[in-house]
This record gives sequence, structure tokens and C-alpha cells, in this order.
Amino acid sequence: MYAYAGHVHPSMGLRTRTALAAAARSQGHETPQDEAIADCREQLTELECSPPDLPDPVESVPDATIDGLQETIAAYRGRLTAREAVGADDGTVQADLRDAAMELSERETRRAAARETRELRRERARAYRDALEERRRLSDELANRRRSARATLVDRCADAFARAVETVPGTAPDDPFDADPVTAALAVLRVARTPAPVVVETDRFRTLAAASDCLDAPIVRC
Repeated sequence: MYAYAGHVHPSMGLRTRTALAAAARSQGHETPQDEAIADCREQLTELECSPPDLPDPVESVPDATIDGLQETIAAYRGRLTAREAVGADDGTVQADLRDAAMELSERETRRAAARETRELRRERARAYRDALEERRRLSDELANRRRSARATLVDRCADAFARAVETVPGTAPDDPFDADPVTAALAVLRVARTPAPVVVETDRFRTLAAASDCLDAPIVRC
């Protein structure tokens, strides 16, 4: 409440309904929406929405490279079988086969790593988008619940506010919520429970005592 009407001065602006809802809270009023509001706030606090730490992409190995190595290995194996059948020296072919098999294993490992990294990046990006969407949903729900709670609080204090507008010094319009910011602020202060001093920078009261009596609050004059 002090954030809205804690300093009353001629050039101030005021969101009257919001200030009046805060005044109602200062009196201990609760609303049916309070539990849902607290739940939304808790969920928003716990929701992790930091940008994801994405692993560096790994360059994949083309399928054609894998296919080529597999064909080469098959050819070496065929050549090795043919040489063994005639008792020919197969040391060179065995070495070539071993090197090709090792290269194939390395390429397949790299391709698998690229696939896993790609999937991990997608999953983390998707989780981040989902978290952002959930935060937007919760924020919208919280805003709606708070508006409903404010309307409830304002409705409960509307009559007291109207009487306060008639009581405090200033012009009282037909609709109390059309009162000028200073009049509305003084009326809000009269409705609210104000144990801490408020600053009144206006000439509508002759003395601090008159202001304190009217607003039922401790007053400090600038």
C-alpha cells in the first residue's frame, strides 16, 4: 500500500483500484484466489528457464563413406579367402583389411556420436521451449488470478472508499473512482491500516494533527 499512497503530493499519479486492493490487504482481507496465486508463484519460482547448455555439434560421416568402407572390407575379405585357398601370402591383405576395419569402426563411432549429439541438442532445445511456454502460461494465469483477487478486494472496500472520498478534503465526484489522485490517495490511506508514517505533501490539511486524525495514520510533512 505504501508503494502507491505512501507519499501524497500534487503531481502524483495513482492506480486507484490497485492501491485500494493493497489497502484491503493491509486490513488482513483474503480472497478465494490467494491459494492459486501462491501456487502459481511457487511454480514460477521453481521453473528453470535458463537457456540450455547445448553441446557443440559433431560433424557426421556421410552414409556413402560408410558404405564405401564396408564394400572395401568385403573386397579385402574376398581377396583374403581366395589367397588362403591357394596358399598365397596373405600378410598384406590382412593388414589392409585390419586398417579398413579400424577406419570403419572410427567412422561409425563418429557417426553415432554425431547422431547422439544432435538428438541431445534437440531434446534440450525442446525442453527449453516447453519451459518458456509453461512460464508464459503460469504468468498469464497469475495475472488473471491477481486481477480477480484485486476485483474482490476492491468490491469489499468500495463502500468504505466511497465514504472516505466524501470525508477527506477535496472534491468528491459522483463516482469515487473518478477522484483526482490526491483525493483518492487520501481516501485509500483512510481505508488502509497504516502503522508506518506516510508523507503528506499537500495543503489540504491545516496541521499534521488534522491530517493524522482524518487519515487515522502517522503523518510526516515534506
